[in-house]
Amino acid sequence: MKLVFRVSDDQRLIFVPTAVEQMIAFRQRSWWQSEAGGVLLGRHLLDSNDLVVDEVTTPQNSDRRGRFSFFRSKKHGKIAQARWLEEASTLAYLGLWHTHPEAYPTPSGVDLKDWEQALSKDTFEGKQLFFPIVGIEKIRVWSLSRDGAFFELKEEVRNGKDTGKSNHSGSD
Repeated sequence: MKLVFRVSDDQRLIFVPTAVEQMIAFRQRSWWQSEAGGVLLGRHLLDSNDLVVDEVTTPQNSDRRGRFSFFRSKKHGKIAQARWLEEASTLAYLGLWHTHPEAYPTPSGVDLKDWEQALSKDTFEGKQLFFPIVGIEKIRVWSLSRDGAFFELKEEVRNGKDTGKSNHSGSD
């Protein structure tokens, strides 16, 4: 399934099916599953303001994962850098994703600090980074920009169906 979120009137954040599947594979449906996460990799489209998430890094052995915590290791940055070089500098770093063991996830104080740190220390193109949290039922996405604007992106609904539901089994 493809997911599309509205960033602004003239910009969308589009997750290709493969990226969505990579993230939802780590949903915390059972009490014993730990949080997971990684980095969003994609592109800024030349013919529009849209951004496309083509792939994500997945949990690494060097990550620290707990039921209610996730600490991303530096390995994700190394993977992102290697992919950027492999793709002739066209694959961009767009943000960070992780899971939460709740149906409709909300960012924690730790998440907000992590996102602010990413914005201030990481190298990226554009004016903002994106932060999906994968819940048991829903993927929600927030944006934090260089000017301090922080907001949740609105998911675009197609054909009256909420495409962010984790039990959606069709493909687009």
